[in-house]
Amino acid sequence: MVAPRYADWAALRAAESARILAACSACGACFEACPMIAYVPDAQGAAASDTVRGVLSLLQGGQGDAAARGWVAACTRSAVCIPACPEAVDPMLMLRLAKFNAQESGVIPPRDARDAMARVKAFARLGFTEAEQKDWL
Repeated sequence: MVAPRYADWAALRAAESARILAACSACGACFEACPMIAYVPDAQGAAASDTVRGVLSLLQGGQGDAAARGWVAACTRSAVCIPACPEAVDPMLMLRLAKFNAQESGVIPPRDARDAMARVKAFARLGFTEAEQKDWL
C-alpha cells in the first residue's frame, strides 16, 4: 500500500486525526500496554477506556480529562502501544497528535526547553576537543 501524500502538515494532521477518530474503539488496550502509565499520577486507577476517550477528546480539540492530559504529556514514544491495538490504530501517533492539539489550544502547557541547549552543550563538552568546542559550541 502506498502512503498518501499531503499538501502540508495541517492536512496530514487533519487526515490522520480523522482516520484515528473513525477507527479507535476506545478499548483501552494501548493504555494498558503503556509503560509510562506508572509515572502519570492522574492515570493511576483511571479506567483505560475513559482515558482513551479523553485522548480522543483532545484530538478533537476538547479538554480531555486529567488522566488523558497526563498520558499525552508523559508519552515517550516507546511504541509498545502499537501492537496492543486491535483496531490497527497507531496509538503513539494518536497521543502525539492529541498533544499537539492540547498544546496549541492551551489545555496543556508547551514544553519549556529553554535550558535544554545548556545540557546538550555540557554533554558535548565531554566528547569534543577544545578546538571542536570553539567551533561548534
